[in-house]
Amino acid sequence: MGPERQVLAALVARKHYLEKRTKSQIADELALSRFQVARLLDAACAEGIVRITVELPSGVDAELSNLLRQRFGLKRALAVVTADDLEARRAQLGRAAADLLADVVTEDDCLGIAWGRTLGAIPAALDRLATCPVVQLTGVAGTVSENTVELVRQVCAVNGGPASPIYAPFVVADAATARGLRSQPGIARALELHRRVTRAVVGVGSWDPPDSQLHDSLQGQEQRALLGRGVRAEVCGTLLNDDGDVVSGLEDRRIAIPTELLRKIPEVIAVGGGSTKVHAMLAAVRSGLVHGLVTDAAAAHRMLELG
Repeated sequence: MGPERQVLAALVARKHYLEKRTKSQIADELALSRFQVARLLDAACAEGIVRITVELPSGVDAELSNLLRQRFGLKRALAVVTADDLEARRAQLGRAAADLLADVVTEDDCLGIAWGRTLGAIPAALDRLATCPVVQLTGVAGTVSENTVELVRQVCAVNGGPASPIYAPFVVADAATARGLRSQPGIARALELHRRVTRAVVGVGSWDPPDSQLHDSLQGQEQRALLGRGVRAEVCGTLLNDDGDVVSGLEDRRIAIPTELLRKIPEVIAVGGGSTKVHAMLAAVRSGLVHGLVTDAAAAHRMLELG
């Protein structure tokens, strides 16, 4: 294409793509036929005068997200291109999860929230959420300022819905203590509400390599015993092996949604990223407990390689 024709192609392309003129309007303005306009637009693309890109502003890699969803049979998947820095990655994943919750949660839902350090980044990015009940799915792990009770409070501050926190540790010393805590009125109400949860957002804890507050809360001897039985990950206190099978061990001592109720929730969205979480997230999606995943692009690529 010669210089004169390139200039004409650029003019036609500008009118069509930037000024939103139709091909017929351009043809009338430039004394061309509609066929000539169409040919010039094709030539503009072929010559590189026009470059069309499709990019999500949130940093989500659409193609990678779709591959992740298809490979693991997920209802939803978001693979986010993130920074290498840990805190920046958590903030970006929290923002993507917040946007997703804002889009999918309705006033007819009951939203369950578990703890995860990446989940802790959701409230700062959450500017809207349908008014619905919000219930804590697990007892407290972590510091006073970074735990599920605080996360539930912050989410309800945005959506104005009723909050059902659980003021109890995630795991206690023995079954008798757990039974006593579960019978306390406030905790009992929250545990009963677990039966009504329709959507949930959860973290995924990794046990090998260790990247889990539940793992860190146990004594070394118990950690080693459970690792010896093949524990790779945990979701809301449900322990999983590499294949996604449930490994028993903490049921009588944990204050959390039982595995059978977790499995009945219509949509559970897991949020987490980083190289330490790859095997754990694979276990989670293989378990069938998780229907959606928000993770970083590097972890998504690695999951696809291993899965």
